[in-house]
Amino acid sequence: MKTAYAYAKMEESDLEEVILIEQGVFRNPWSEEFFRLILSDRSNWIITLRSERTLLGYGGYHLLKKRPSFLPPAASACGTIHLINIAITPSFQHQGFGTRLIELLFSNAKRNAEYCYLEVRPSNTKAFKFYQHSGFSVIGLIENYYPREKEDAVVMGRTIPGLIH
Repeated sequence: MKTAYAYAKMEESDLEEVILIEQGVFRNPWSEEFFRLILSDRSNWIITLRSERTLLGYGGYHLLKKRPSFLPPAASACGTIHLINIAITPSFQHQGFGTRLIELLFSNAKRNAEYCYLEVRPSNTKAFKFYQHSGFSVIGLIENYYPREKEDAVVMGRTIPGLIH
């Protein structure tokens, strides 16, 4: 049986639950203060995915005002988003909710952007495979991106289908 869900723009009232997921999924979770900063930036679009009252996950992007010079030619000046975070409650992983979050983010972003990039830890093979399965490919490497662990970041990117002008 499939779990019914709905998405909504993340609100400050979601933070307590979001932080619990963040702490359960990431080695170095974002703080409540950082989430508040992210929510206050109008260039960010952050959503939650819920089944009735249960938070299944959240994700979001930042709409860049300028095309970063390190991106490939496929990332034109029309618009680029930086996928800043995506997380699914561990007990709901491997059920398609991460894919659905990306689809929802892309559906919103395609009004203003045609390219998306993200960073992922090389040691996070589960996330790396998920992003590959979602159509992302490796476009670069940022050395020592995660300084606490002295770990690089793999930069992955892909076009966003269906830009609406």
